[in-house]
Order: sequence, then C-alpha cells, then structure tokens
Amino acid sequence: MRDFQQQNQLNKTLNRFNKIRLYHNYGYMNILPVKYLKKNPHKYKQVQLNTDTHFNAIIMDIDDEDLLTEWNAVGLPTPSIQTLNKDNDKAHLVWLLNIPVSKRNRKAVKYYKTIVDSIKLLIGADKAYQNHQTKNFLNNELYRITYNDLGYDLEDFKNFIIKEEKYKVSQHTDLAEYESTGSRHIDLFNQLRLYGYKVAKHSNLLEKLQKRAELLNEQFDEPIKQKAIIKSVLAFCEENKNNFKAAHKYRTGAMKFKKITNMSPINYIKEVSRRQSKSATRTKDIKRIKTAAKIKVAFELLLRHKTKLTYSNIAKQAKVSPRTVKRYSKIIKILVQKVDGVISSIRVIVLEAEERSIYPLKYWNAVLFRYPEVPT
Repeated sequence: MRDFQQQNQLNKTLNRFNKIRLYHNYGYMNILPVKYLKKNPHKYKQVQLNTDTHFNAIIMDIDDEDLLTEWNAVGLPTPSIQTLNKDNDKAHLVWLLNIPVSKRNRKAVKYYKTIVDSIKLLIGADKAYQNHQTKNFLNNELYRITYNDLGYDLEDFKNFIIKEEKYKVSQHTDLAEYESTGSRHIDLFNQLRLYGYKVAKHSNLLEKLQKRAELLNEQFDEPIKQKAIIKSVLAFCEENKNNFKAAHKYRTGAMKFKKITNMSPINYIKEVSRRQSKSATRTKDIKRIKTAAKIKVAFELLLRHKTKLTYSNIAKQAKVSPRTVKRYSKIIKILVQKVDGVISSIRVIVLEAEERSIYPLKYWNAVLFRYPEVPT
C-alpha cells in the first residue's frame, strides 16, 4: 500500500490538497488533512477529487460490468485509476489531470464538460453522475484497484469530443435537467422522477427506484433520507404510467422533444417527423459505433494470436454474424492501415467509413503480411 501511495502522479494530485473531503465507511463525512487519508485509507469509502474551485480529474461511473472495458474499445487513454467494488462489480474510472481546471475559467470549464459529456456517451457511463467524488482508490479492503501512473492534459482527449450536431450530448439527454437547485431533496426528487418516467411500466418499479435513489444519494456531501421521496415518485409513476408518452396529447415528444408551439397541425407533424428522423439517425450511428468496437477488439485479438482473418473468425470472436462483418469491411480496412500507428477513436473510424463498402479478405491478409507482430 505504501508503494502504491508513492506513485508519482497520484502523489502529485493528492499533494494539491491541504485538506480533502473524506467519506467514512459508516456514512458520515469530514474535511480532513490529506495525511489522514494516506495514513488510514481503510477508514474511508470515498474521496472528493473535484472541488468547488477545481476539477482535478475526469471521473466516470460504470454501473454495467459489461462496459468496464468500453474505454479501451473506443480508443481512450488508459485510466489513471480503475476502482471496482468487490460486492457488485460497479466501478469508477479516473483520469487524473496534470493541471487542475479552475472553475473561474469559463472557457476551460466548458471544454472540460464537453469532454466529460462525450466520454459518457462513448463508453456508456452514468450520464447523471456528478463527477466530484470517487471510490477511495487507497482502500483495497472494499475495492479492487488497477493503477496506471499517468496524468493527462485535456488536449489528450480532444479527438474524443463529439462535434457532430447529431451527437451533441446536451441535446439528447437530461443533463440540463440535472442542474442543482441548491436543495438536496429537490435535486434527488427531480433526478429520481425523470428516471421513474422511463421505467414506470416495469413490474419491479419499486426495486429500481430504490436502487437508483441509493446511487443518486451518493452524489451529496451528506446523504439524505430518501424513503419519502421514493414513495412519492412511486405513487406518481404508478398513477400516470400510461400517460408519459402521450405525445399527441401534450405535443411533447415521447423522446423528450422540447414543446413545439406556434405551429399549425400540419407543420407540427412535419417537425415531429424531422426530429424523429434525426434521433433515429443518431441511434443508428451509436449502434454502428458499438458494433465496430466489438469488431476492433476481435481484430486485435486475432492479430495477437496470429490467426488468419476470415469473416467467420472475426464474427466468432466479435460475437456477431459474418454478414455484419462484411458490412463493416471498410472499417476493418482502416484498422489494417493503422495497425502500425495510433488509432485515436473508433468513433472517428466509423464516421469516415461507408458501412456497406466491401473489401476482400485477401486484401487484409496481404497488408498484414508486412506486420508479423502487432505493437502492444
């Protein structure tokens, strides 16, 4: 543990703090000198890396264990810290920043938040996570920790910023609705009800609301009693579960379009159709990114094992159909061309490739013949 604490980049980050907010295993929190964290790491469950004045890290909350390696599939830099809960396999990914981002610098904060929002979308992280505290990466009694002694600059993530209009996170998620009101109870209620609308017809609605409330409650410096809030949201969702998607009645779309006003019925229908088409295109592109990510991982595994590239081999390794591999053959061609270089983002590759361009497998193997060993 002492050797772990002496890692260069971790020390640099922790030494920025005179005092740091620590969350005890028993539920309460204190602001204490950082030496207490280093001396007694097993007393604390979470630490707050991002403060009221600075962002010291990019923090992602991964609730689905199938997405734990998605950062690698999309080509992101290796996280400085990966902290996995031993009980439920939920994890936090942390990229430490070489230079903290001051919250007084509006331009830098906007750039930082754009990167954070883009990464959330690319790797399937929790979009509602507040990106302040993280699991205590020094507590190996509660967590399994993987540490990579690297710090990053914001520029290291610029290739992952989603610039295309159809990908802009703020236009297609509820992030804007998660702005703090200053009241923990109201914030929890607002976030929980928005989630409740989505799962209102699920048979295990109460269980899902309880689990979601527990996760949301972790964002607060001092957790609050949530029983009454859960009960209120549950009652409203059960009473209105058949009304949440009544777009024709309320003129607000099932996909959370903003209200469309001052339009004739004909123009209103056209506008809804246009927005639905735009949303469908985005959904299709995200599906392509996920499929291409599977193929990229399969491609790299076959190369490492020096296995011949065939439609069936790639399909079997990626767990997709050979027909799908054929549709993504131009993407594989781009991977082949970059096998001796750096692949910055699978999203970039997908966007520059035409989905149905077909290239024969003999072309790939002929090119790869020049690279008997693939760099690791």
